[in-house]
Amino acid sequence: MATIYCDPTQFPSSSVHDPDNRDPVKINQHLQFDFFHVIAEPDTSAYSFEVFHKISHQVYHYSKIFIYRLLTVLVGLPLMLFWGLAFGAYTFLMVWVLVPMRQLTRTQIAEMGVYVQAACDAIIGPMHRAMGQMFSNIRVSLSRNTIEAGKQLNI
Repeated sequence: MATIYCDPTQFPSSSVHDPDNRDPVKINQHLQFDFFHVIAEPDTSAYSFEVFHKISHQVYHYSKIFIYRLLTVLVGLPLMLFWGLAFGAYTFLMVWVLVPMRQLTRTQIAEMGVYVQAACDAIIGPMHRAMGQMFSNIRVSLSRNTIEAGKQLNI
């Protein structure tokens, strides 16, 4: 029976097919860095000049876009190469090395369990049953009588 590990209908379409949705699985929803999430003037007594507010909004917006795109080109592409290689190597190791080793180890442990169980049944079980029989007739009684010591032995 085949097991489906990754059902393609379970995930949203890739951003390659939908350029307006570049986070289809919503893994970066916590990153809210637009101007009004970072700079917020609480009430009218703390407002700056309207012109300054509009200009600062534009400066913030375009400088953020510029540095993000510059770093994406300079650092992001090499990082994507690295992450592609890293996840490719990880997938290779899981498929071709680690999962088969785990299955082999699991079957070896199960096989060893048969021999350990047989050894316990043949050796340890009878020993414990014999010890149990030896100590099964021990009776303990409590009394309030004092026992007087006879002669003391001096050694």
